Amino acid sequence: MVPGSEGPARAGSVVADVVFVIEGTANLGPYFEGLRKHYLLPAIECFNGGPPAETDFGGDYGGTQYSLVVFNTVDCAPESYVQCHAPTSSAYEFVTWLDGIKFMGGGGESCSLIAEGLSTALQLFDDFKKMREQIGQTHRVCLLICNSPPYLLPAVESTTYSGCTTENLVQQIGERGIHFSIVSPRKLPALRLLFEKAAPPALLEPLQPPTDVSQDPRHMVLVRGLVLPAGPAAQRHGGRHPHGSHLNPQHPI
Repeated sequence: MVPGSEGPARAGSVVADVVFVIEGTANLGPYFEGLRKHYLLPAIECFNGGPPAETDFGGDYGGTQYSLVVFNTVDCAPESYVQCHAPTSSAYEFVTWLDGIKFMGGGGESCSLIAEGLSTALQLFDDFKKMREQIGQTHRVCLLICNSPPYLLPAVESTTYSGCTTENLVQQIGERGIHFSIVSPRKLPALRLLFEKAAPPALLEPLQPPTDVSQDPRHMVLVRGLVLPAGPAAQRHGGRHPHGSHLNPQHPI
């Protein structure tokens, strides 16, 4: 069994470590509110067991923890490529972080520093593992939200994962049993490839097309390890993908 390879998380039923990795550039800014409404807030509600409220706290170590990583493009220098929020157990606080992102720069760039974002996310999961020693294995989810393919450059800011390419990093995510999902306002082949390379070992995950949970036909929404509302295509087929895969495919334990 791959550690943490349980099926999709359902509302309030699991203790999870959740990291959102978001492209903080002007390329994503115009689309973010729609993505937030249709995918990010439902994902947070999935882990929180309902809409976030100011009183929601899971305790320092016992409940679901959320963290945010915002990455940029090479034109952000001399600023750091990545901004990272320390984990919080408050879904409400986490949403305020999302609402505070400043989408700036990147207008002249066709790619973004996804490797920097994912290397920081892996460091967070390393920290989560140490923090969770008393409670054991948790359900781990990494959600990438972006509108640009990755540069071919390896990560440089991370001490632990410096030199790793984006493909190296998503492969490590899959090998560790971290559920990797992607939300993008465009169907970008380079991002779909990352999703495929982040799959757990083939013997532990049945080969099937990803469930279509897009609320807009232009969006690309590929998910593992969480449940989102069915997209229009799945709804037309009675909660099934038109190619036959179930709405909420279960991953073997």
